Formats: sequence, structure tokens, C-alpha cells
Amino acid sequence: MSKFVTISYENVTVTVPELSRIKVYHKFRGSIREYIMSEDEDHLTLIVPRDVKQFYEGRIVWDVKTFRKTDLNGFDFYPEVTVLETRNYTGRAQDDD
Repeated sequence: MSKFVTISYENVTVTVPELSRIKVYHKFRGSIREYIMSEDEDHLTLIVPRDVKQFYEGRIVWDVKTFRKTDLNGFDFYPEVTVLETRNYTGRAQDDD
């Protein structure tokens, strides 16, 4: 059974499958292309691959980063199937607060 994440930003709410690829527009860091893990009232949590080349070769090592929604200028989604849906992966937690 697939898990879903509902993301809200200003007056928009979007429900997508967990681990969907997302492009977040950050006020201070520019655009961030990663995978959506979860959302709460104040934060957006993303999976960030440590090494993109290894990521696409199937060796998925990642960090979990949390961003304040007040630091975001919006987001876009990619229609493709993600690598995370078909691979094994390991990672560690890391917050951006």
C-alpha cells in the first residue's frame, strides 16, 4: 500500500505519493531537487542523496533534511518514477533548523 504526503503552501494543497521527486524553491539556497518524505504544519522533510552518481547506480545513501516552510518560495513536482521506489537505501537524519 502506497503512502501519501499532503503538502500545503500558501493557498494550495497537493497530495502526492511519498518519495515523489520534488523541486523546492528556497529563499536563501535557490532550488533544491530531492524526494518528499513528509510535511507538517511548519516544516517540509526531504530525502537528499549524498552522491547522485552512486544514487543512479543503485547505491543509495542519503540524508534527511528538514526545511522551514517560511523559508520556501514554492515547489514543483517531476512526473517520473523515482529511483527510491525500486532500490534499497540507507541513510541518517539531519535537520536544517
